[in-house]
Amino acid sequence: GHDLGGRRGALVGSGDVGRVDRPLDAHVLCPVERVHLRDRAFAALAAGDYAWLFVTSAAAVEQLALAGITIPATTQIAAVGAATARAVAELGAEVAFVPAGQASASALTAQWCAGRDPGVTGRCLVVRSDLATAIVSDELELRGFAVDVCIGYRTVGVDLAPAVRDALRDGAIDVVLLTSLSVARELRRQVGTLPARTHVASIGPGTTRDAERIGFAVGHTARTQSVDALVAELDSILPSRTENPS
Repeated sequence: GHDLGGRRGALVGSGDVGRVDRPLDAHVLCPVERVHLRDRAFAALAAGDYAWLFVTSAAAVEQLALAGITIPATTQIAAVGAATARAVAELGAEVAFVPAGQASASALTAQWCAGRDPGVTGRCLVVRSDLATAIVSDELELRGFAVDVCIGYRTVGVDLAPAVRDALRDGAIDVVLLTSLSVARELRRQVGTLPARTHVASIGPGTTRDAERIGFAVGHTARTQSVDALVAELDSILPSRTENPS
């Protein structure tokens, strides 16, 4: 594993962020309020009504697994990046498309749409959270593809432990890793402005852009959009406490 040069780090995310230890979760995933609409979409997916399934997070895949959905072999799957593709594989399905380069909704839709004819592609289903942007579904619709959107889960904030909140405010946490806009919003709401000495890193360009818009000063953006890769990158670029005790 990686120890961030002996520094104390806080990985801010939900229960799906990955395999590394984390001292806090800024939010949890909860069932949607209109469960009947989600269940109807999931049933149609299991029945083979969709030619393509688009998933933009491991959490979306997790909801399919919790619902006991088996994705038919006739339905192809497009995943936003490697971490989401791994979640699909763990579900026992095969990913047909992952964008090259940056793992983002924009890259996914732009690359997937290139060279495809809406008239012969078939119907698409996009499964996302209530807070996720509608980039994928909007872009598919604008380009003439038949698409349905399923809100698979809600993201609900969870109060941090007082000791963790105080440590973040006081600068006792050296490094904060942001894994999504929703957790950045929760951190901002509960902690406010982080001390200047705290190094803020994010899982990818989209999260960096969104975090900076709400007032975070992001010092590092992961080159590969996974938590393990982000921790490894920080481990290699941050000086250890013994090298820089300030």
